[in-house]
Amino acid sequence: MAARKSPATRAKTARERKWGLTPEEAKEHEALKERRSSQIYNTIRNTRSKSPDTVMTPEAGVKFVADFAKLADAARGRNVVDLVQYRELVRAAGIPLDEVAALQHWLMFGDDSFVGKKLLFTMSASGYEEATIRICNHALLGSKARPQLLRSAEINFERGRLREMAGKGVNFRAMVLEGKIARALGQEDYALQLWEQAMSAAVAQSERDAAARALSPLLNDRVVVLFGSAARDLSELSSPWVDLTLLRFDRYARLSDEKKVSLALAEYERARQAMETGCRMDDPESHYHAAHFFRETTDDGSTIYTSSWLYHMTKAAASGQPMAAHQLTMFYAESGWKYIEDEPPDHLKPTPFDSYPAPKGSDAGNSGFLPTLRRFLGYDDDNSSASPSDPPSAAVRESDAMFHTAVFPETPNDRWALAFRWADVAIQNHYAPAYLYRAKMFLQEKLWAQAQMTEERYSDASKEAWEARMRQGQSTGTTTAAVPDEPVVGVVDDDEPPNRKYDPALARSYLTDVFYAAQAHKLRRRLIAEPLSRGRRRVSAATPADIEDIGSGNDERDDKYPPGTPWYVTMRLADPDVREMYEHEMDELTAEVMRICDERGWDLVDERGDGGLLFKARSGGKSM
Repeated sequence: MAARKSPATRAKTARERKWGLTPEEAKEHEALKERRSSQIYNTIRNTRSKSPDTVMTPEAGVKFVADFAKLADAARGRNVVDLVQYRELVRAAGIPLDEVAALQHWLMFGDDSFVGKKLLFTMSASGYEEATIRICNHALLGSKARPQLLRSAEINFERGRLREMAGKGVNFRAMVLEGKIARALGQEDYALQLWEQAMSAAVAQSERDAAARALSPLLNDRVVVLFGSAARDLSELSSPWVDLTLLRFDRYARLSDEKKVSLALAEYERARQAMETGCRMDDPESHYHAAHFFRETTDDGSTIYTSSWLYHMTKAAASGQPMAAHQLTMFYAESGWKYIEDEPPDHLKPTPFDSYPAPKGSDAGNSGFLPTLRRFLGYDDDNSSASPSDPPSAAVRESDAMFHTAVFPETPNDRWALAFRWADVAIQNHYAPAYLYRAKMFLQEKLWAQAQMTEERYSDASKEAWEARMRQGQSTGTTTAAVPDEPVVGVVDDDEPPNRKYDPALARSYLTDVFYAAQAHKLRRRLIAEPLSRGRRRVSAATPADIEDIGSGNDERDDKYPPGTPWYVTMRLADPDVREMYEHEMDELTAEVMRICDERGWDLVDERGDGGLLFKARSGGKSM
């Protein structure tokens, strides 16, 4: 008669039998678990050095993981372990729940991911709201490629919990997320209702965060220190004004197409209000929306570069927003004098952009650079009790400072150099359109002479004459009544200064970068198309390899790319937010690169790799 085995031994034997491990493989598995324990130990120790108020010790963290793994073994086939035993384990360990959540986050990567998944779902089932938010947010991200994921039976309980949390109106991040899911499911009115309700709490939190940063600019957010990549989730769920702006503006566009003018204008105004709230919170996305969605345009849809456009686009780009940096690159590379096209208010004159002299009787004490700069910094000389966070009036706007600062730089080469610096911001974020534009900049032999500031002051003798010209529909913002010609690529004017950065070899290199971006795009599509299974681990709504994040910096698996995939290709997938900004343009971008190469007879080769052929000129647009 065989000797009886302990429950732990039977569980281990069953696990080995289920996984099909040989005794040698079982030893390797145990060694791997020891290495994972060592990694967790070191991670906690490093976290405590960065965040001294962390309660969890390395020893307590390792023991908690080992004890929970036993509960997970006993709950095979279920997402949630025994809740009574789990709560007792947490109580005995004495680890705060946000630090347990950090442990769970670390467990999601590697062969212990099944333990991490069970811990995440168990925390949600036991009432920890952030776990519920994380599960549902991952499902939302993955739903962009798998729409059925939001209706998956695996997250039914969590979806119900999220609806309950949002319905209470307390956790504004839950309300924002529930609204995002509602929009993905086509429930726009419900989404708008949730985001509107979340606004006041989100604004209050943003103001508290801004005040804390002002007191201590180096203050680390403890949650970000613990979670690392969780910063993306935190930011996406803390800005309902961004979601409101996007959806309201989308509805405005749809209603405009349907000729429902009054309804469209109402949506437009609500979108503007949401955008203005975000700008008061100094949200880079809202500044970009202000410059992009609410810009002034000509009859053909071309952008009119105004002081407001330049102010908001600069604010967004200075925070690293790649599309804003790209727009500023084109502005400084292409705009001619006068650089901004709206007329300065009379109380700011004189400025370099005046079309007429300031009328007599205007407040000279409130004009000029220094008073404008004071208002830009938040001071109001006329109303000392006004708060800097109050919305700017029509007469006193932060963008007024642009009428004095936008004159710099004032020569074609200096403006070209500034365009290069803004392009660096977009390129550092691997924004693919910036590589193509940088290549075109290197290929331009001459710069546009009319980018040079002129000495001429006024195009109109008085405000009345200027207003009369406006009523006649003539153009504004030039030193003469005529609009300067646009720069024409390939047409050389003897008066045009040479481009100091003209360099076809570098241009060719940047064109190659566009092909690397195209390869990254194809790689990601291939990774998504592969069966959602690797080895014994199944990708689900709770794993780090969400469809939306596959191949990105949020996907921390060691085997996320096929062997031999070059780093200079995969680095372009690191930031999913940036990738989403341009991936719909990849076909157009590569077609433009092919056109340039065909015109110049250039072959493109893998400069950073094995030198293999990427594109053969005159090949009819066939990439190799």
